[in-house]
Amino acid sequence: MTGPGDGARLLLTVLLAAWVMAYAYSVFEISATGDITKLLDLDLQHQPSLYFLGWQGIAGTIAVGIYGVSRLWPRGAAARQFGNVPLLLAIVLVAALSAVLVFGQQARRIFSVHDRLFLHWVF
Repeated sequence: MTGPGDGARLLLTVLLAAWVMAYAYSVFEISATGDITKLLDLDLQHQPSLYFLGWQGIAGTIAVGIYGVSRLWPRGAAARQFGNVPLLLAIVLVAALSAVLVFGQQARRIFSVHDRLFLHWVF
């Protein structure tokens, strides 16, 4: 026998289907509003951004399960390599959101200092 049994194959298929549905629904939630600029708005009045991040969290949790189940296949198998894709997308999303938040805070500090220096120089 070269790979796992039918139970593992069925579990991987169900997890992949659930991940695709959660990922697609999160994209649908943010595109239904038509305003993607509110994605990172931390004001709790903007529900679409919270729905997007919530569904992405669900998709990321399922991605960890997909990664674990795909490790049952031998190295080099397509199922094992494809099991990395959902987890990689989740990691990239977390890195992108973290970078936007960190650089946004840095830019806010830089521009506020610049504005204060400029106003002090003018007046």
